[in-house]
Amino acid sequence: MATAKSPGDPAGSDADRRGILEREGRFWDIQEERIESLYARPHDWRYVPDLAEKLIEPKVETLRRIIDAHRSEIASLLDIGCGNGWFCHATAKRGIESFGIDLSEKKIETARTMAREQGVAERCTFEAHDILAWNPGRQFDLLTSHGSLHHFPEFEKVVPQLVERFLRPGGYLLFAEPHHEGMPPKLREFIVSTAKDPVLGKLFDLEFFLETSGQSAIDVAAPAPAPGEVNIRAESPAGVEFFGTHVDIQAFFHAHYEVLEEHFYQYASGHLTNAFYVFMKPALLRRVWRMLLPAAIAYDTRVLKKPEYQQHAEEGLWFLRRRQS
Repeated sequence: MATAKSPGDPAGSDADRRGILEREGRFWDIQEERIESLYARPHDWRYVPDLAEKLIEPKVETLRRIIDAHRSEIASLLDIGCGNGWFCHATAKRGIESFGIDLSEKKIETARTMAREQGVAERCTFEAHDILAWNPGRQFDLLTSHGSLHHFPEFEKVVPQLVERFLRPGGYLLFAEPHHEGMPPKLREFIVSTAKDPVLGKLFDLEFFLETSGQSAIDVAAPAPAPGEVNIRAESPAGVEFFGTHVDIQAFFHAHYEVLEEHFYQYASGHLTNAFYVFMKPALLRRVWRMLLPAAIAYDTRVLKKPEYQQHAEEGLWFLRRRQS
C-alpha cells in the first residue's frame, strides 16, 4: 500500500524544516545539472527513455483518458512537485492552463525551457517555491502531484491543507505515488539468487549495482558520503528523512475523499528491467529482455487487478474529489 510519514512523527522546528527543504532543493538542482550522466549510465529503467516509455504507457493512457473525459470541467490545474514540467506540458497541449511548482530552481528552469520548445509557454506557469508558503491568489480545477506527496512531513495534515487552499469547490484530485511495500518477496529472491549464481552472476554488473544502492558488499552499507557530497542516484533528503513510520496513503484517500478511480502499475516489469537490462552486462541479453518486456507489462496489467498483488505495485494512481455532502 502507498505510504507517507505519519503526522505523529515530529517534523522538527521551523529551522529544521527549512534546512530539509534547502537540502531537498539542492539535491534536485544538482540532479538536474547532472541529468545527462544518469541517462548516459542509467541505474534505473526510468533513465532508459525507450524502455521507460513502454513501462509507463499504461499509466499515461490512464492519465490521458481521465483528463480527456473531464476536460470540460478542467480549465486549470496545479502540479505540486512538477519537476521538469512534463505533465503541465502535456495538459497545456490540451488547452489547460497549467501551473507547476517545485523546490528546485533548476528543474523549474528546465520546465520553462521545455514549455517554450514545445510551444506551450503561454499556457504554462512555473514557480520555484515551497508549496506550503506559496500564495497564487487563486484556486484550480485540478490539484495533481506525481511522486511528490510521500516526501511531505505530516502528510495527513498537509494534504487537506493543500486541498482547502488550492482546489476550487467541485474540483478534482489526481495523485500518483510510489508504493513502499517493496519488491514482491518471491521476485526479490529470484533476482538475488540470479545475481549470486556462480555462472549467471558473472553477467550481472554487481559492482555498479552496489555502488548505486549504497552498498560495498551484499547487505553491507557503504561508507557515508563526504560532507557536501550528493549522490544523485540515491533517495532525496526529504525522501530519506520521512521514510520511517508511515501513513497508509491508499487508506487515507479512501477515508477522506471520494475515490473515483484507483489503478496500480509495475508489479514485476520495472524490477525485472533493472535486473535483466540496466544491470546486465551482455548486449545480447539486454536485447532479449527488450523482446520480453511487452509480455512482462501485460502480466503486470493482468495481476494488478487483484488486491493481493496491488500492495507490491511500484506505483498507485488515484483520481479523487471531495466527498459530496
